[in-house]
Amino acid sequence: MSLTATLSDLIKGCPRNIKRRLLRDILLILFVTSGAILAIVLLQGIKTQRDISSAIITKANKQVTRHFLSFTDPLGNTLKLLGKWGESNLLKIDDPTLIATQFQALIEIQPNIFSISVADTKNNAIRLSHNSGQWTLYQYSESGTSSSQWYNGKLQNRKGAVNSSYDMSKATWFRGAMVTAANAPPFLTGPYIQPDTEELVITTSLHWSRRDNPDRSFVSAVSFTIRSLVTFIEKLEITSNSHILLFKKDGTLLDGGIAAPKSSQNHLSVQLLDKISGRLKSGKLSNNQTVSLKDMGKIWWLGISTLYDSNDDVWVAVVIPENDIFADLHQQWLRFGLLIGSIFLTGIIMAIFLVRKYSYQLKNLPQQHIQAQNFESEVAALIRAGESTTLEFKSTMRTNLKTGKTGKEIEIAWLKTVAAFMNSDGGILLIGVDDSGKILGIDADNFANEDKCRLHFKNLLNTHIGAEFTRFIHLKIVTIQGCTVLIVECERVRRPVFLAMGKQEDFFIRSGPSSMKMSMSQMVKYLSER
Repeated sequence: MSLTATLSDLIKGCPRNIKRRLLRDILLILFVTSGAILAIVLLQGIKTQRDISSAIITKANKQVTRHFLSFTDPLGNTLKLLGKWGESNLLKIDDPTLIATQFQALIEIQPNIFSISVADTKNNAIRLSHNSGQWTLYQYSESGTSSSQWYNGKLQNRKGAVNSSYDMSKATWFRGAMVTAANAPPFLTGPYIQPDTEELVITTSLHWSRRDNPDRSFVSAVSFTIRSLVTFIEKLEITSNSHILLFKKDGTLLDGGIAAPKSSQNHLSVQLLDKISGRLKSGKLSNNQTVSLKDMGKIWWLGISTLYDSNDDVWVAVVIPENDIFADLHQQWLRFGLLIGSIFLTGIIMAIFLVRKYSYQLKNLPQQHIQAQNFESEVAALIRAGESTTLEFKSTMRTNLKTGKTGKEIEIAWLKTVAAFMNSDGGILLIGVDDSGKILGIDADNFANEDKCRLHFKNLLNTHIGAEFTRFIHLKIVTIQGCTVLIVECERVRRPVFLAMGKQEDFFIRSGPSSMKMSMSQMVKYLSER
């Protein structure tokens, strides 16, 4: 008995060899059980992977938010300081030298600050910007604008434009601060191009009033460049290969004017960046959402959230390769797969061992069916094997070959065999084959056609065995070596089957190659032990 033969039987149909059948059933149980366990584990694993990814990405987004607060909190403190100075009348818009000195000191303490501004509600404003070691002071009023270089405590190279006023009411940072409650956090703008400097900046602003003139309002503002923010954000490392990107809500990547952002330069392809940008642009991503993206055969997990709560102008995209998240988990999956494989292989070996160990106790099932596609070879094999407990030959269905006439005793003879098969282990009756195995056919029965033969067969069964048992008996009419042979396949029946002959009913079983009639007491004992 080989595993290959068993699998072949499994594919073709029900094996007749009970040992192979038992092995097949055990293997089926192993396959189904292992498959069910594996399916459950895989489904749970997929859910676990998504849960782990979402947890890590969510945590990473919170880390970025906290990191951003560490960037803006000092700027907020600077704003508060400016507000206190302004309330105490220490910020004088009409004294540019003093303002430049104060602003320079604050910017030098906070290198992330790009510029500091102060403006009032009368369109007067002043701003000091610091870029690449150069300090520039811009002044705005209704009469015009001007810019001066601030160097060694002095204003130099003043340039002005008369009648080129700056409308402060159009500045987002000014309008936002003016409508922000006094006790609320400072107002934070989205990215915009700062006038005169042409830098992409974000501005945080706060309004205040002088104690000696509470009806006159001012706004102080601190601006930082996107370039400095990107540089600061990129210093935060979530995993060894993670990336943190900033996008505008329209999907534009914020790189602060850096020619090749570190993230895209190292690992992220243009296609992946386009996918992220496209999702933002189409509105398919919501705040604090986690999704997986496939790029160049590699899985990336993306977490998207707003950078700050006051508006959704800037979005943070945390991108982490799946291998960074599941490196250890994949190793565990491999070990789990090897364990399942080992258990399954052990189960197969044990099944084969058990079937072989108890093979002497396993009785082969009798053949009860002949395959239609290769019936000639199967019938030939049966004839060669000779009559047995489960096989018998009859020369005709109704004709006595010696007299050439139909005889009831001929019909009763094979009906006894059918009843005996059904009361025992089932079997096959070949009609048209003599006792020596020679194929004679049933021409001597003189049936006009197959339908007449089948009808006569059915009538005999109904009369002598019972119509209720005909479903256990299957007649096939085949042609072998030019002769018509009847193949009667009989299944084992749990209920007792009697052969009725007039008012008499007899109980038959198979005993070797013959049918044996049993007495009432023998029948009762046989059925009780069956």
